[in-house]
Amino acid sequence: MRSKRPRATGEFTDSSMSDIAFLLLIFFLVTTTFDVQKGISYQLPKKPDEQTEEVVIDETNRLVMTIKQWGIGSYVALVDQAPPDGPLHRALAGEDVILDDPELQEGIMTLAAQRAEAIEATSDRLLNNLEVAKGVPSGTYSSMSSAVQAENLSAIVHPGLIREVMGGSVPTVIDPIFGEVAFGDTLVLADARQGNIASAVRESELVVILKFFPDCDYDGMISALDILRRNGVSRTGITIQERLGGGVQ
Repeated sequence: MRSKRPRATGEFTDSSMSDIAFLLLIFFLVTTTFDVQKGISYQLPKKPDEQTEEVVIDETNRLVMTIKQWGIGSYVALVDQAPPDGPLHRALAGEDVILDDPELQEGIMTLAAQRAEAIEATSDRLLNNLEVAKGVPSGTYSSMSSAVQAENLSAIVHPGLIREVMGGSVPTVIDPIFGEVAFGDTLVLADARQGNIASAVRESELVVILKFFPDCDYDGMISALDILRRNGVSRTGITIQERLGGGVQ
């Protein structure tokens, strides 16, 4: 008598279903975001600095220039107020001068050179920048020479753009650490391991306040600022005033 073979059934194992459910649970836990009550966001006002002093502009160091557009791509400077002893030859009050006029640039360069920052003031700012870079308290270094010796630093002078314009005629002073320094030059302290650590630019004390007409476009503003920077002037202010008329449309 032939024995009966067991018939295959349609059953299947569900042992892997728990693994799939567990993976889905982990997926939703990771990807789900929950709202968190963060409270009211606000910013407290800064505490006023009691040591802040009002900056007073010396009128002899002040030069006010009004930049206006005169035709297409042409910009002129109206010098509204010049220092009494300023050497601006053609840039007299109310006279139209093209920004690229060599005489105007020569006058600004000469005036800025006469108002150059004292080298001692530049060294003091550089010393403060070094203390900040090193993370040490203010007054740690008594002098520039002591800082250079203590940190084994190299004193480097990077010539500024003003040297490219004036060449050997640019006024310079002799510093015991950096040697010959002109206004517009950058004083750098560096070491062999970290490279440049701190720097400071010897600026001109000439304060230039620029006034732009509303119809003077962006290119005109950039052109005026670039010429002033190339002439050793870094302290400038910008205001907008109403058009006075004139010009070629």
